[in-house]
Amino acid sequence: MSPALTILSILGAVALGLLLSRVPALGRFSSTHPFVTVRTCILAAMVAAMGFRIGRTEEGIRSAGALGLASLVFAAATMAGTLIVLTIAFEFRRASGGGKSSPRTEPRVRVAFLLGDPLLLLGMLAAGFLAGFLLPVFPGANGEQFITGLLYALLVFIGLGLGTSGIRPARILSHPDLLLIPLGTIFGSLAGGLAAGLALNIRPGAAMSLASGFGWYSLSGVILTRLDSPGLGAVSFLSNMLRESMALVLIPLLARTRFPFLAIGAGGATSMDVSLPLIEKNCGPTSVPLSIASGGVLSLSVPFLVPLLFRIGL
Repeated sequence: MSPALTILSILGAVALGLLLSRVPALGRFSSTHPFVTVRTCILAAMVAAMGFRIGRTEEGIRSAGALGLASLVFAAATMAGTLIVLTIAFEFRRASGGGKSSPRTEPRVRVAFLLGDPLLLLGMLAAGFLAGFLLPVFPGANGEQFITGLLYALLVFIGLGLGTSGIRPARILSHPDLLLIPLGTIFGSLAGGLAAGLALNIRPGAAMSLASGFGWYSLSGVILTRLDSPGLGAVSFLSNMLRESMALVLIPLLARTRFPFLAIGAGGATSMDVSLPLIEKNCGPTSVPLSIASGGVLSLSVPFLVPLLFRIGL
């Protein structure tokens, strides 16, 4: 599915939830504890299915040995670059009085509570990976359809919560972070990619091309492979898969920092789909439109930036 159609289908699922929130019984249900419990269970199941998909992906397993170090370096560097650039941007805007809506002060919490969600999601991801890699169940299946079904169920739940939150669309559209987050993610990822390329002796154009997948491993890996670079395609595939997995663990932690919308940047292109339920759970309903907008901008940029940067000859 093209990025534009993906964005439309995501918006459609959220819009369905918004419409359902107008039903009195469903509107009341969205503010109850069972609603939160069901949503958390669906999210955990989706993360486990993602681990299952990774365990069943031959390309990822095949490239893990020979290209694993380069992939890990690029995943960590692009994630770090994104967080550093966005932190500087948020801090500069706060210091200049340009906005105070994204920073927030959290009460002190116990470490066990702070790490609860990341450890749960990491455990579900690992369990799913081991099941996909070791167990001969459902041969030929990689969990993709299951993930898609759970994702759209969560998007409807997000729409339900958004519809009863009282947030006004006009306020979101004028939010100072609407473009700051995707632009900061792009520049931070490219800077991190350049640093990783220098460390691994990869030419700058190819390194920035690797970094411009923003977590969308299936598309960026395919593009680089078709550009007559199967080795870089494998690195792109695995590094963006690792970046997506890192985001799932980091988002609950970043949401409790001084700048909680760092979690949206960490999600990269997946902030409009796979990471969106986790971002909404930890950052609140205000983050949903910003997250969809950021993920949409990044997803639309991948098909252009990957081949463009690869061919610039640096």
